[in-house]
Amino acid sequence: MSVIFKLIKWTFGFVLFVLFIATALSYALYNSTDDLFYDLKSAWRAARIELYNRNYISTITQEEVRHIYQKSCYRKCHGEAAMITAVLSEAGWFQVVERMRIKEGVDISGREADIIIKYLEGTYPTSRSEFSFDTRKKVHQAVWRNDMGANDIYTDVTYATPEYLRSVGALGLIEDYELNKYHVFITGFTVHEGEVPVIDLDKVSQLRSSSGSVRTEAPWKLRFQTADKHHYEAIIRFPKRGSSEIVNPATKWIELELKGVGGSDTVRVFKWELPIVYPAEVVNAPAPVKKSPEKPGEGK
Repeated sequence: MSVIFKLIKWTFGFVLFVLFIATALSYALYNSTDDLFYDLKSAWRAARIELYNRNYISTITQEEVRHIYQKSCYRKCHGEAAMITAVLSEAGWFQVVERMRIKEGVDISGREADIIIKYLEGTYPTSRSEFSFDTRKKVHQAVWRNDMGANDIYTDVTYATPEYLRSVGALGLIEDYELNKYHVFITGFTVHEGEVPVIDLDKVSQLRSSSGSVRTEAPWKLRFQTADKHHYEAIIRFPKRGSSEIVNPATKWIELELKGVGGSDTVRVFKWELPIVYPAEVVNAPAPVKKSPEKPGEGK
């Protein structure tokens, strides 16, 4: 019995000794207890984020979400002004975050990318959609293609189908882009250093399919160009031609070919298997109600 008592006494003494050493080290290494508690809190936050990435926990706090965004985006590359003044395509923050993650090698997991996108959409909204985040993500993945930056110029291409434009809350563009007459593609070109030269996309673009090929119908349209000329986006369109149109019920695939972007020898090809499969929520959604234009003197 005395041996057990001595063992307990020795263990208790050892624990007190370790606590004493830890406390002494803490005061030696930290200027205040606030610094110590800050580091402990940071370690706890890092542990929770790691557990979230490994699917051991299903949710994290807003503070932890904001930390992931700030350490991955805000502190490393972009300040608040870049987020507020960003001019985005209909793809919005999906495309921006995926480009940073896949092409620029920003060290974030797939789950972290999702919560960053949600954070950006909530803080800097770009559109109003009737569909959930998961639905919009699936539609975006179905229509978006990209390359990894030949000649340091990154290219994003979005096949602007009616389903896609509706999913992102851009119904008005279905008529603006005349999708009943054209196959329309939103193209984006980006560099992180230097300038992206604007080229005549009508001269370098071709749409091919298992049913044939067709050139663009001029003119291509510049949607916008950033002030630093690191990025620009444009619209190119290809005509639908009745019975001989390039996409018909028998068409198995389409390919958009861009030649000479970033150099005369580069050929970039972006492919979509047909038919494109959309989430059931989009396919089965009731037709949107078209609002009649107000007459002069009516309204508010």
